[in-house]
Amino acid sequence: MGEKNPKKNSDLLQRTLVNGLGAMFIALFLFLAEIPPLRWLYAGAVAAIAAVALWEYYQIVRKKGLYPALLLGLISTVLYVFAIFCKTQGPHQFWPSFWQQAPEIILALAFFGCFVYFTVVGKSPILNISTTFLGIVYIGVPLGIFVRIMYFFPDMGNQDLHFRGSFWIIYLIAVTKSGDIGGYFIGRFFGRKKLAHKLSPNKTFEGSIGGLVASTLVSLFLCFLGQEIGGGFIDFTYVQSIYLGLIVGVMGQLGDLAESFLKRDAKVKDSNSIPGVGGILDMVDSLLFSAPVVYMFLKLT
Repeated sequence: MGEKNPKKNSDLLQRTLVNGLGAMFIALFLFLAEIPPLRWLYAGAVAAIAAVALWEYYQIVRKKGLYPALLLGLISTVLYVFAIFCKTQGPHQFWPSFWQQAPEIILALAFFGCFVYFTVVGKSPILNISTTFLGIVYIGVPLGIFVRIMYFFPDMGNQDLHFRGSFWIIYLIAVTKSGDIGGYFIGRFFGRKKLAHKLSPNKTFEGSIGGLVASTLVSLFLCFLGQEIGGGFIDFTYVQSIYLGLIVGVMGQLGDLAESFLKRDAKVKDSNSIPGVGGILDMVDSLLFSAPVVYMFLKLT
């Protein structure tokens, strides 16, 4: 026991420092990304994160003896993210109908490209086409939603509306990651009953409940900031914040379990070896499932 605790404390400190610095950087970057000349940098950052996460996914897949079309997947994902960005910055004077459908066109071309590539290469086409395109859909599409949310609200020169996109990105990250952190601490100190031992041996029911409570509380707190301190600059009620926080928390946990399922199948512990976090895919796994929920909420309300 004497050798085990220092290592746990060191890992916890490392995790806290990395997440804390990351959160500060993201918050600063998001507010800068609302400035029109810097918007391309935001899209580029999202595309870069998506590309690295996809590369890590393909490395996991290769552990299973499969050979996805790495370059095709990476190029398609980057183009998809930038296509979404161009669509959100419309209306376009040149060929406006194309830019409205550009993301879907990129996905269709990527799907067709998988068939062409593996027709030529001929290595297990069914499995390799499936894993190549799954990576684009599993990682590229959800991370593309970060661009959709950021520029979801039209820029009409109203300063009160100016940072709505940033607020919802911060909301998405904070509510999802607070569930991760809350689940980690509650599970570590109070966890007894295993949640999904075959997928993630360290996950517990107690940790899962703690994560959902943390997500809901953070959702309520951010609603309070927007309504009371921010003067109601977001259209978001306390009742909505409760159920959205719960749903985002649930989907975040499912996203974490989904990546654990893939890594366990490939007998891989982490998607990479970044100190304190593992890999980029390990950092965004929960967000891949929670991002669509926030986007659908914005579309439906």
